[in-house]
Amino acid sequence: MTEATSSNELIPIKSQTKTIQNCFREFLYEVPNFQRPYSWTQEQLGDFWNDVILAKGDFFFGSTVTWVSQKRDLFNDTYSIIDGQQRLTTSAILLSVVRDSFIEVADKYDDVDDFDATTAKNQAVATQKYLMVEDDDGKSYAVLLRPEPMFYDKIQKPNAIPLGEKWNGSAMRIGEARSFFEQKILDAIKGLTPSGQVEHLKTIRSNALKARVIQVELASEEDGFLVFETLNTRGADLRLSDLVKNLLIRGGATDANDRKTIAARWDRVIDRVQKERVNSDVIDRFIWQSWNSRREAVKEPELFKKISRMVGTEPAAHLSYLKELEQDADTYEWLEDENVPVQPKVNGTRNAFAIPEFVDSVRALAIFNVSVANSTILAVARKFRETTFIKQGQVTEVLRLLESFHFQYTALTSGGSTGGTRGRYNRFAVRLESAKSASDVALEIADLKEKLRTSLPDRARALQEFCSLFYAPSLQLTQKQKLRSRKIFIAYVLMSFAKRADLLPAGQNLTTWSIEHIKPQSMASTKYSDPVYSIGNLTLLTYRLNSALGDALLPVKAAELRKGSAYFDSELASWEASGNEAPTDEQIKTRSLLLAADALDRVWSL
Repeated sequence: MTEATSSNELIPIKSQTKTIQNCFREFLYEVPNFQRPYSWTQEQLGDFWNDVILAKGDFFFGSTVTWVSQKRDLFNDTYSIIDGQQRLTTSAILLSVVRDSFIEVADKYDDVDDFDATTAKNQAVATQKYLMVEDDDGKSYAVLLRPEPMFYDKIQKPNAIPLGEKWNGSAMRIGEARSFFEQKILDAIKGLTPSGQVEHLKTIRSNALKARVIQVELASEEDGFLVFETLNTRGADLRLSDLVKNLLIRGGATDANDRKTIAARWDRVIDRVQKERVNSDVIDRFIWQSWNSRREAVKEPELFKKISRMVGTEPAAHLSYLKELEQDADTYEWLEDENVPVQPKVNGTRNAFAIPEFVDSVRALAIFNVSVANSTILAVARKFRETTFIKQGQVTEVLRLLESFHFQYTALTSGGSTGGTRGRYNRFAVRLESAKSASDVALEIADLKEKLRTSLPDRARALQEFCSLFYAPSLQLTQKQKLRSRKIFIAYVLMSFAKRADLLPAGQNLTTWSIEHIKPQSMASTKYSDPVYSIGNLTLLTYRLNSALGDALLPVKAAELRKGSAYFDSELASWEASGNEAPTDEQIKTRSLLLAADALDRVWSL
């Protein structure tokens, strides 16, 4: 063991080498409220399995950095983890799978004559002692205390009454890690005799417990906050969100209960932003886009320094910034959601998501997979909520500009987001944030419209790409072709014509509508380029009508489409008047061109 005590400029540190077995027998651990969530992916789990579980000998597993957060007489002290929680959590997950595997072996082979199931059950009990321990009075303690209720339910004490809480991002990753080890262990013991399975499980447990770490002990929580900002873990670098959480909890309060409150508020922000999003960087991106919707844009790697300088040392500034994030999370929660709902209107509340046209545009950008405009959407929703400088019609106008531009630029011609595109939206957001009057708002919207208009793609190319849209659900398609002909995208395109003609109101749920091939699919070849699948042969109608029409001839279909408020352009109306049983390929091509021109000139015009 080594010990180093510093002068006033240095942090007192004590360090000692421990095995995971020592750690889980001699100490209790807790993950403090400023820590990151569990974040190991299959790559890190694979490294753990190969380096630790399949090790030929003892494996050095890195370091843990801790401080004593609770001392006890005649029982283990609790150590809060600054660094190393990913390692300790993963070790606990692995041991829980070993424990349950012993039980499964005992239950499965209980009736086998030459196998003593009691041996496997006793090994399960022995393994459980590394996850839950009791003091001399019989009081039970979790060896590793984590904030996720499912960690207690599923890992440490699976016979506990489950809370039934929906798993968030961290809990989902813990569940994924457990599934990973379940499969690994199942593969490892497959084909062995019952006794052989027990022995192999003991070997797996032994290798996990023999892994060595250097446990570094700090003198106080405040030292922990400072060290946290400089540390990287073996599993993944500290993310922007990890650093911001640490900053807000440390700087927002000194009282332990107040810090818990800040941590709880932060977790609510995370839950709202994370939702069903699976990307690991979604919280960092939210923090970055929230900042860029209010202040001069910075590159993401430089943002933490900017935030630190802005909040300084005043607790009030830290809490003010946390409130910003809470407000923007209310909007960000619904961005990039293809099924975002229209929210009910509440008297006295200016909520952009209660405007059906606004919601339609947010949904459209999600369908296009456009996130580069998030800073502008945040700024518009915020300005509408907090001031009367921007009118409802202007809120709709800005989102419609974004939708129309990205339909042509992104959805049709596959233009990627660039620094210039992002910068344009960031600058508009910041100017809108600082607008002090209705006239200021109007000027900024006019400027945005002009800049988007001058950035539109080549018209001839946009027309060509529109005409190439198709819907062929019965065909085998490449991934690129599938993206081009997604049902929700084609339904959106057809719906937009109907809404523009005032046949349908805004706020429609696209999943309740069906796409109809006017010339039946039964008359098509197996090539996706067949005119039957073309946009020129498609219309939108309700599921009820779609199933009723089937392979009906054009005169029957046209009459029913009229009843269902389908959009009749001049070409489709001429088909109806002709009395023909189905349109020709040439007629379908002509209608494609007609719809393409109408799309650019009227439906998605700027």
